Amino acid sequence: MTGRYKIKTDAKDHTEFILCRLSDEEYEKVLGTMPKPKESNFFTTGSKFSHFKTTDIDGNKINTKSMGGKIIVLNFWFINCPPCRMEMPELSKLADTYRADSSIVFLAIALDKKNDLEDFLKGGRFGYTIIDNGRFITDQYRINGYPTNVIVDQNGKVYFHSTGLNVGTIHWLKKSIEELKNSGNKKDATAKSG
Repeated sequence: MTGRYKIKTDAKDHTEFILCRLSDEEYEKVLGTMPKPKESNFFTTGSKFSHFKTTDIDGNKINTKSMGGKIIVLNFWFINCPPCRMEMPELSKLADTYRADSSIVFLAIALDKKNDLEDFLKGGRFGYTIIDNGRFITDQYRINGYPTNVIVDQNGKVYFHSTGLNVGTIHWLKKSIEELKNSGNKKDATAKSG
């Protein structure tokens, strides 16, 4: 599902198949050709994001309205969702890429209870800030398909959103983050020179 492998056949009679890992160059080339994942039915690109307040699994207060000027990356999921679990390692790598960048916030809204999440996360970490008991948040957006990934831009508008497992999702999340970072840098440079 990561897109990092391809199947080759033997040169003789094409009856044997070999699974080959792509080089980083080949992988980047494949990612560049992947279409944008289908948009979810729960958000509208360019619409104002409806904010929420809650606490994370560690009791820290979360208020997305106070995150104005930041890029907010959201993942809606639950433990017994196989596609959700399948994308978690790649989502964690994405979050790790931007760990030192305070202009980007990664939030994972889980439907599960705190104790269940703590037990589940003993098997491996998830690089997002985890919000437990998130049903009231998913109900707010009428989300009923998982995983759902959303990016909210620095102005509080929905920039990217998709539902379901797609090999191109991580690429498009990163591409969207970079587009927003670059557009923000241009605005900052214009403001400084003007």
